[in-house]
Amino acid sequence: MLYSPPPQEQLHPDNSVLYSRHLPTIKQLQYFLAVCEEGNFRKAASRLGISQPPLSMQIKELEQKLQTTLLLRNTRYVLLTEQGREFREKAKSWLEGLSQAVNYVHNLPAGKVTMGITKILGFNFIPLFSEFIRRFNQHIDLLQQDYTCKELMAEFNKSNIDMVIISEYENTSLQAKSLLVHQEKLVLALPEQHPASVEKEIDLNMVQDLPLYWCKRYQHPNLYDKLQKVNSLLSKPLLLKEKLPNFLTMLMEIAMGRAMLLLPDSMAQAQVAGVVYKKLTAKYEQMLSMDMYLLWHTSAMDNPTIQAITEYFTQQDLPKESA
Repeated sequence: MLYSPPPQEQLHPDNSVLYSRHLPTIKQLQYFLAVCEEGNFRKAASRLGISQPPLSMQIKELEQKLQTTLLLRNTRYVLLTEQGREFREKAKSWLEGLSQAVNYVHNLPAGKVTMGITKILGFNFIPLFSEFIRRFNQHIDLLQQDYTCKELMAEFNKSNIDMVIISEYENTSLQAKSLLVHQEKLVLALPEQHPASVEKEIDLNMVQDLPLYWCKRYQHPNLYDKLQKVNSLLSKPLLLKEKLPNFLTMLMEIAMGRAMLLLPDSMAQAQVAGVVYKKLTAKYEQMLSMDMYLLWHTSAMDNPTIQAITEYFTQQDLPKESA
């Protein structure tokens, strides 16, 4: 049997030279080229806006790193050695390439901003947001509207999402900026056969005979507390009933006269026989409005897309509150 030597291990290229302390610095290359172009140290120092001693020191350190003489000096001018002439062309090429790389990166289009929008509103039916999506569609990666506010905040806090629009937010973090961008009115989904259904606006004292589908406090603390304040003003508190997972199922229950539901106006689009949507009287409508906030990371304030988005909302006729 013929002897076969063991296969040689694949060697990876040694990149340690890229991090060597013996490589010239950008400053040293710039200083060297300035001396080459000006022909003496005094003029080169004046061009660079520095005094002559630090210039001479940098050139000396450069020659030490290269272990060769680049310049021959006298009191009036400098002469390039053969090595100096060769190195001048290399240094010029390196700095030009670096400058081109800087310009290339600077002019790259900004990546898309990832945005999450809570599922509790029908954003497509709110002109402010439908226009926003139309205008910024090429610049944002919009997540499907299948997330709760709590789920969006969890991803936002882990920096998995650049921006979110959520409800009833209290900004207590220095890592996030927020802007109040919309206030959504709630409407009442009511059985069509209920006596109050003929009214143009509903006073909640008129519907105390029906249980109200409502959220748990841990789901929307601010919104839950708002209803508690309203309840304290009624002649008799509304009976609260836990929301069902399926929206259409709740509407069917309402159509059969078994309950009622407060929901965002933009979500009152599903037409179910036996269900009517009614505005609340101004007093309760104002007390139960939902505040919607735009959030973005403080560290991303210089992102041009995020700046344009915040400017878009700031220019709208919106409630003046930000943090």
